[in-house]
Amino acid sequence: MRERRHYSQAVRVGPFLLVAGQGGWTPELTFPVSREEQLRLAFANVSTVLAAAGSSWEEIVELTSYHVGLDSEVLDAMVVLLREHCPHHQPLWTALGVAALARPGMVVELTVRAVRTDD
Repeated sequence: MRERRHYSQAVRVGPFLLVAGQGGWTPELTFPVSREEQLRLAFANVSTVLAAAGSSWEEIVELTSYHVGLDSEVLDAMVVLLREHCPHHQPLWTALGVAALARPGMVVELTVRAVRTDD
C-alpha cells in the first residue's frame, strides 16, 4: 500500500505499534460476499501485519472495528474471533456501524494498537 495508496500498514511509535485498517480482503484484493468470511480475513490480515512488525495478538491492547450492517450476528462473530485470537486477555474494543468503507463490497475494517512491554 505504500506505493499504491501512499500509506503504511503499521507504524511503531515507542513501545506502540499502530496498525492501519485491515479489511476482509483476499490476497488478490477481492472481497468475499460472506460477512463472516470477511471478518475472518480481516483478523488474518491483522495477523499478517503484526507478524511483519514482530508483534502478535498477545500484544494487542486496543481494537476498533468498523462494520457496514452492524448487528448482533456480527457482534457475536467478532466475539468468537476475539476469543480465538486473544485467548489470554481481553483488549479494549470499540465497534462502530458505518454507512460505507473504502472499497465497494467491503463490510469490515479493523484497526489495532499493540504495546510491547519487554523493551
